[in-house]
Amino acid sequence: MAEGSSGQDPVEIKKRRLRLALRQARLDAKLTQEAVAAKLLWSKSKIVRIELGTVPVAPTDVQVMLQAYGVEDSSRIEELFGLAKDARTDKGLTPFSDVLSDEALELFGSEPAAKVIYKYEPSVFPGLFQTQEYARSLLRALGYSEEQIEKRLEVREQRQRMLEGHDHPDLIFIIGETAFSRPAGNDDVMREQIAHLLDLSKMDGISIYILPFAAGVHRAMGGAFTVLQFKDPELPDLLYLENAVGERVSHDQEGEISKYLELFAELQEMASEYGSSEEKIAKIRQQYNEHAAN
Repeated sequence: MAEGSSGQDPVEIKKRRLRLALRQARLDAKLTQEAVAAKLLWSKSKIVRIELGTVPVAPTDVQVMLQAYGVEDSSRIEELFGLAKDARTDKGLTPFSDVLSDEALELFGSEPAAKVIYKYEPSVFPGLFQTQEYARSLLRALGYSEEQIEKRLEVREQRQRMLEGHDHPDLIFIIGETAFSRPAGNDDVMREQIAHLLDLSKMDGISIYILPFAAGVHRAMGGAFTVLQFKDPELPDLLYLENAVGERVSHDQEGEISKYLELFAELQEMASEYGSSEEKIAKIRQQYNEHAAN
């Protein structure tokens, strides 16, 4: 098994390992997708969908594909067969597919396997940092039904359990000042949210930066983005983009991710010029507490 991989990988990572391995096996065999389709009497679109991960792949299909690619290593065949089997039996976050996009499912399912998560969120507190009541108020404002809200809250709770372990990914998050000045719910909700954020800022492996209004205009005002870098060097970085138009996941098409990491570093430097974020959060918390006392 590849260095950094584990039988305990979340199902989204297993699916990703499988499709990357199948694509690489085809390339090693110097076969085009058209040639494989003709050889197996499949449509080319089936090969494309399997390699993109848009359809589940049966363990028997994996065996047939590896045979067509001339893969004879029994341990490798067994490993990929096992990944296909696990990917079909482990539902992961699939039960929430009625309230989450495919892009969100891939992002959330991949988070536990990340080495570092870089997140820029200009307008609200990031989901991994949200309290239940803040998230509930936010989701109501966005027009979700009560049933949808409860399912989304369950997903948030599952994601946040990752932070309880000592080996969670390093989180480097930049939050726009708008998140602090735009209330979601009443003052009690915001006080609880900001107190929770202050607690998180003191945890090992979590770095929070606040980008103030005073920083002025910048290149990332259009929307939020997240970059996941993985422990396993065989897994390419993952970029998740979210804006008013929709969501998109990229696996570094044409060096796109490096450009976003450069942008993140630029924003991080801008935020750092305005002092300690922990002190800022503590000051904002004090302001909310003083407002409540009056």
